[in-house]
Amino acid sequence: MTIRTSLNAFDTAAAGRGRVTAARPHWLLAALLSAGLPSLGARAQEAVTLEELTVEGESRGQGVGNGAPGVRSAASGAIGLIGPTPGYRTDRAVSSTKTDTPQRDVPQVVTVASREVITDLAATRVDRVFNYTPGVAQQNNFGGLSVFSYAIRGVTTSELYKNGFPLNRGTPPPPDAQNVERIEVLKGPGGGLFGRSDPGGLVNIITKQPTTERFVEMGGLWGSFGQFRGTVDSGGALNEDGTLAYRFNLAAGRQNSFRDFVDGDRLLVAPVLSWQITPDTRITVETEFLRNRIVFDRGVIAINGRLGLLPISRFLGEPGQSTYQTNNTMQVRVDHRFNADWQMRLATHFNTGTLEGESAEIRSIAADNRTVSRDRNVRDYRWDTAIGQAEVIGRFDTAGIGHTMLLGFERESTDSRTVYNRSTIAKNPFAIDIDDPRYGQPLPPIDRFRNNLERVTNTALYAQDQLTLSPEWKALLGVRFDFFEQSFRERIPRSQVDQSYFAATPRAGLVYQPLPELALYTNVGTSFRPNIGPDAAASSRSGPFAPETGLGYEVGAKIDLYGGALSLTAAAFRVDRQNVLTPEANGSGFSVAVGGVRSQGFELTAAGQITPEIKLLAGYVYADAVVTEDPTLRPGTPLINVPRHSGSLLAVHEVQGGPWKGLGLGGGVRGVGERAADAVNSFTLPAYIAVDALAYYRYENFRFSLNVENIFDSEYYESSLNRFRVYPGAPRRFTGTLSVRF
Repeated sequence: MTIRTSLNAFDTAAAGRGRVTAARPHWLLAALLSAGLPSLGARAQEAVTLEELTVEGESRGQGVGNGAPGVRSAASGAIGLIGPTPGYRTDRAVSSTKTDTPQRDVPQVVTVASREVITDLAATRVDRVFNYTPGVAQQNNFGGLSVFSYAIRGVTTSELYKNGFPLNRGTPPPPDAQNVERIEVLKGPGGGLFGRSDPGGLVNIITKQPTTERFVEMGGLWGSFGQFRGTVDSGGALNEDGTLAYRFNLAAGRQNSFRDFVDGDRLLVAPVLSWQITPDTRITVETEFLRNRIVFDRGVIAINGRLGLLPISRFLGEPGQSTYQTNNTMQVRVDHRFNADWQMRLATHFNTGTLEGESAEIRSIAADNRTVSRDRNVRDYRWDTAIGQAEVIGRFDTAGIGHTMLLGFERESTDSRTVYNRSTIAKNPFAIDIDDPRYGQPLPPIDRFRNNLERVTNTALYAQDQLTLSPEWKALLGVRFDFFEQSFRERIPRSQVDQSYFAATPRAGLVYQPLPELALYTNVGTSFRPNIGPDAAASSRSGPFAPETGLGYEVGAKIDLYGGALSLTAAAFRVDRQNVLTPEANGSGFSVAVGGVRSQGFELTAAGQITPEIKLLAGYVYADAVVTEDPTLRPGTPLINVPRHSGSLLAVHEVQGGPWKGLGLGGGVRGVGERAADAVNSFTLPAYIAVDALAYYRYENFRFSLNVENIFDSEYYESSLNRFRVYPGAPRRFTGTLSVRF
């Protein structure tokens, strides 16, 4: 069913927000809390009609929060994922609690990029949306092959989830945006629910779900640098009573690049099937098949610590050397409701993938600052992952305190097989002149071999309790216990690393709501993440690196304005981590343990409508991320790729009536401060500001749009791994799209 909702939240005010209060002794609080609000009586969730568990996104029953018909309250039987969230402001997000809880009741911030944001940006990959996600900074992208790492609030992480399951097992390609409903960025510690993670935050992708309304939406995209792409999004009921429904997404396209000789192809097929077995039981089978080909590209180099001496288009690999990726995923979810207050969710996630290809990569530069030595790299990576989750959610009262309890169990098994073979530059330098590159030399022989097997198993138990202490006070307590085991075996060269750990990651938070529109909160949480993979093998002579641990805490405020149409958040945070790995500055591809690091600062965000015509998503982050303890690095050394100052603003004006109804005009500004470009801070990436523009027109079932990225053609650098791997940002780029819905 097509979700239609008035974005004019001024008409709906606070209706349906589920805010309940009681008379208070203090006359001031009584005056503030009683204006137009119902008395407490009984808890809202006790008055529940057992309706059918509906397909996510289907419009049944009363909407809540921002007025979206498909978003159901926890009191109505929702569990886990929630449906479409129209507009730029999202009242609910599941990544903070795994329950359908209003964001104002949660002592943590979740920044959400809705489907509308993705469409307005004409984003084809999830990582492109990070440009307008406050607090998220680009890190190593592994030559364009993966969202290998990014930083949230100054904390580098590789934690990327889809519907609550980790995607960073193996080396999958960057997720496609076609079948994405929204992107939730959890700020702060998430280990209490998600386990192996980092205390700065994580990204959770929520996918499009089946709908009972039949529709087909077809789209086309054309852009600069030879980009073209076609998409299909369709859904509907497969039987008369609507108990069997589907969703099908397809995307196929090709794109060249502003980088010489760099191009790629992509194919996504993502069918989803949902069966409402009984009014209280639903099973959903979701699959995704992704094929990706890309020329492996390490970017440009810094010469004597200076950038800009080479054109940003200069490619220093070998033309025609492509890498091929496959990624196949299936998720099966069973939702069952026992009664109005108790529900169960069983889910499994299966993933298998491959990465195969060749590349030429720079390892050193001669004294003339022109001749670089490269090695030949041949990769063959394969991985298989199976994860099962079982969760029970219940609501009950004890001594006048309301509880929403989550109990969960998770089991993961991941097997990966890595073949990584290289040539030796001392014997065959495979040299090239960076000022006048001559490609097509005979490929050097492979004489260095690595062949390893890794098996990771993890068993976890977790519990969470959301407590309603009074209408004004709410608390959250949670803990997760992980039993982690890893076996890393190098077949070539011979070595064996085994490690096992038990870890507990608690978290706690408190919310105070002196006004229905205002929430003050604080939280604290810990994190645990084993240091595994090739780095563990490289250190096997002295034993593997100890696991990374972290502690994060924050205080903040959330306020809803204009009847909930605009949401503002402010937070001051601090994160401390120990046993942190960071890339070696010599370009070896391995990491070093820098010991202790700290990131502290504050964050401001705004999302929603400031008038019925104007929507915006904005944020600013100050993050002071530095080394605090290390045997070789000076305390206070800035962390790689983390700017102290970063911010963005995306604003769109859409005409609501008259002959130009459906016309949208807008733009965005992205600002990133100066950043350390390698682990030892030997050179820096300069600060930059990039300006984007967009326009679209919706007429009946058609939508036309034009996006211009970096309209002033600013030259900038997104991220760096070391002086031989610096990734420039794209110059001015045009993208046009056309879609029609039947």
